[in-house]
Amino acid sequence: MSEFVSRNAASPKRQLFKYLAINEHTLSLLSTGAVYFSSPADFNDPFDTRFVKRDLCAQQQQLERERRELGTDSAILGAAMMSVFEREHSECDVKPRIYCMSEIANSILMWSHYADSHRGICAVFEAEEMGEPWMLSFAGSSFSFAGMALTKFGVDGSIEVIDHEPSSAGLTVSLPANRVLYTDKPPGMFVFDPVSGGPMRGITYEFVKNIDWEYERERRIVVRESFLAENPTHLAIDVIVGVVFGLKVSKDNVLRVREAINSLGCTRPVAYSRMTGSADGFSLDRLPIPDIDGFVRSL
Repeated sequence: MSEFVSRNAASPKRQLFKYLAINEHTLSLLSTGAVYFSSPADFNDPFDTRFVKRDLCAQQQQLERERRELGTDSAILGAAMMSVFEREHSECDVKPRIYCMSEIANSILMWSHYADSHRGICAVFEAEEMGEPWMLSFAGSSFSFAGMALTKFGVDGSIEVIDHEPSSAGLTVSLPANRVLYTDKPPGMFVFDPVSGGPMRGITYEFVKNIDWEYERERRIVVRESFLAENPTHLAIDVIVGVVFGLKVSKDNVLRVREAINSLGCTRPVAYSRMTGSADGFSLDRLPIPDIDGFVRSL
């Protein structure tokens, strides 16, 4: 089974945010939808994607107990996927590639760290909520489907295999942006995360970070390097739904961003907004920009 799934137009919509400095890579994202899946070796956290070896059998049994309490047979699938995951990592050189986003746009620290000290932007992506994962849509041509199964999830939690080794031509696929678990304990290859009001979720080590990063409210998409037919990959049309300008953005950079968005070819308008100091003067608020040309003239 793969993490590639079909879109469900009836799913609730969510917004994900990517903090960015304004440079050629950001302008390429805004004009073509190009996004780069990073190697963990390039991350600023040396502990990201590290794990300790633990007893897989005990973890499988824990998953099975949890799932049986729900009266479903998904424990069998979950245990099988854990075995496959472990075997691949022990026998093959599995290289994860990761794309990171946030659930929030008003983090002072992230504006400072990732958006050129508030001179950059947040790109706003529209995702579909499918339970815990928020699904982000990409052009199918960005990925290699050889040896994988295309699946979809039913509202009852069932999983249906649609096709094996489907052609990527003209296909739009959605990948799960899963919530990162923050903890002060080193993860094993698999981690079980109690979800408030729902079943315990099982996640792999790539979705676990030190608790010091909790302020980021991160969601990330993880794929194998071998799945990428191209990198940067390309978002599907209309996934980019907005741009948030930082407190210190310059007029020249607003003009560059507007030009890039105008060439993107979205079928619906992209919403502009800006960050401003809140009423208490010690936090950030996000305000809509109803007239981007007027905003440019005001700078």
